[in-house]
This record gives sequence, structure tokens and C-alpha cells, in this order.
Amino acid sequence: MSARRRVAIPGQSEVEDRLLAMVAALASELAVTRERLDTVERLLGQKTILDASEIEAFVPSPSDAAQRDGIRRRIIDRVFRPARDAATRARSEQETGQ
Repeated sequence: MSARRRVAIPGQSEVEDRLLAMVAALASELAVTRERLDTVERLLGQKTILDASEIEAFVPSPSDAAQRDGIRRRIIDRVFRPARDAATRARSEQETGQ
């Protein structure tokens, strides 16, 4: 998934811009995930490989849980990157006296 620059909204504050970037990143992640999940569920249903109740009852192995944790952390990192970058810039400006 490639990041695209958003068009600036006149009159929007820097904080609003960061919040919008965070929401857009989260919405993008959710849309892609939901689309892929829908595909998998439809394919599995067509082949009668498993039923939706089995998906609900699934418990990941420790290895699977660790992989999921890594995915979750990458998503959270991407969603909160605008706020973290802004805080880093503000600290840097404060330290340099700008």
C-alpha cells in the first residue's frame, strides 16, 4: 500500500491535519483488511472448507499470536506516525530555540 499526499484543506490547523492523516491511515488499513477478510470468507464458504463459527472460535498459537502482534504494532505505528513526527519536530524546534 503506497502512501499518497493529501490535498491541503485551507484554514485547517496543523493539529487537525495530523488528526485527519491518522484517521485516513486507519481507514485505509481497515478497508484493505475488510476487503481481504471478505475474500477469504467467501472463498472458504464456496469450498465449504469451514464455517463462520469456526472462525469465531479460532485461538491462535503463540507463534501466530506473536506474528499478529507484529502486524498490530506496524498498523499502530502507521496510524500514529503523524502525531509522533509532529512531537519530534516540536521537541527539536524547542531544543534549537526556534
